[in-house]
Amino acid sequence: MSSSEIVVLEKLIEINRVVEIGELAKIAGFTEQGISSILELLKSKNIIEVQEHAVTIGKTTEEGISYLDGLPEEKVVKFIQEKGGEASIDEVKAQLSEAIALIGVNWAIKRGWIKVDKGVVRFVSYKPLDEYRSMLRAFSSWKEVDEVTEHNNVFQELVKRKLIEIRRIKHRYVKLSIPIEEAVKLVSQRKVVSRLTHEHIVTGNWRNYVLKPFNLEASPPVIYPGKKHFFKEFVELIKDVIEDLGFEEVHDDYVIPELWNFDILFQAQNHPSRDIHDILVVEGYADLTPFSDVVERVRNVHESGGSCGSIGWRYKWSYEKASKLMLRSHTTAVTARHLIGREPPARLYAIARVFRRDNPDPRHSPEFTNFDGVIMEKEFNFRKLLGLLSQILRAIGIEKFKFKPAYFPFTEPSVEGYGYVPGYGWLEVFGAGMFRPEVLEVLNAKAPVGAWGMGVERLAMVVYGINDIRLLFSKDVELIRTFPYIKKHYIR
Repeated sequence: MSSSEIVVLEKLIEINRVVEIGELAKIAGFTEQGISSILELLKSKNIIEVQEHAVTIGKTTEEGISYLDGLPEEKVVKFIQEKGGEASIDEVKAQLSEAIALIGVNWAIKRGWIKVDKGVVRFVSYKPLDEYRSMLRAFSSWKEVDEVTEHNNVFQELVKRKLIEIRRIKHRYVKLSIPIEEAVKLVSQRKVVSRLTHEHIVTGNWRNYVLKPFNLEASPPVIYPGKKHFFKEFVELIKDVIEDLGFEEVHDDYVIPELWNFDILFQAQNHPSRDIHDILVVEGYADLTPFSDVVERVRNVHESGGSCGSIGWRYKWSYEKASKLMLRSHTTAVTARHLIGREPPARLYAIARVFRRDNPDPRHSPEFTNFDGVIMEKEFNFRKLLGLLSQILRAIGIEKFKFKPAYFPFTEPSVEGYGYVPGYGWLEVFGAGMFRPEVLEVLNAKAPVGAWGMGVERLAMVVYGINDIRLLFSKDVELIRTFPYIKKHYIR
């Protein structure tokens, strides 16, 4: 046995009775938590028994204390008696307060003390609640509830009315499970120590101890250092990569007018993607008067194509629809808006939450993270855009990817990007392209603009090799602890 076990065993021999653990801890000089582990060791060696006994304790609540001079129903009845046997509900409320009156009238009706008819309260009978008030006084401080009291109807009613609070607590008791003579014999044996000190050696006391054997094959304790959630780490990795490429982060609100989400991107107001089944509409309208120049360019481009050589959509553009509020459905609405009024070169990006009406499944979510970027530079072209996207994908750890021609309302040419998930296959992770002339005119851009939008959760699925987007938001501590850390790759 260890020296701690011997100390506890010695105290149990001295006491020589069943003892509560808290009392034993105090006598032996341990905390209750500290002695519990020692008792478990003694119990595993069949030296002691640990027994549990659950008890109920009760205490009168503050509300119960306030009723020691009379419960609400008693106050109501006494007032009615003072008024000659009847009074209106309003009179009772005015005299006793609305809260006391409501409680008191309800309980007085239940007890058959009063009757209420058309707002008039009439006295019937009354029996003082002496036992109730006596019970409330008895539990003015925490007290054990005996079995008779626990089944008492008065006590149960007071608990139900939350005038007495009860709690269930467990007391643990310890007693020797071996004869006291055998316990004395165990204490007299040499103590076990896990290491020898300088004092043990120089005094020769080491002869009085047994050195605890070490298990050299046992694994050391696992220490988990603090770490961020792996998805947050991934978002920060993307930010590091894109900022190394000279991009500046921009921000905007979750709730925006349709103008920023659709109209500036030359998306017609009758386009199917604006339907309520795709976007989430917010009640109200935005004030667009501070952006009158942008509004006029949008109107001209949508209705007639403006001065960029386009014929536009050939419909009557609606200012009212453009000012309708919605939850943004992509962060291109953020990057494109912040491009307005800038001179080339300009490199902007946004990583933020977006919202679309969708059913959650392994690949979809109604709320997800978008990574959008725009780059406005003279002589920038589609080939350079594909090169930039390849750099970003490789830098975050996606080596296996491919491009495929695509269509988007606001870019031409357009491309979709796919990453390979082992055991799952090719997964679409982004859309990209060069802004159309109509969009460039709306934004008053002075140079070609390349743009992209990536689903961050889908990128993470490819990087981590997982096939369910919901794992990225897991709160499983064990999963978070053991999830591999990813490092930024060299940008080439």
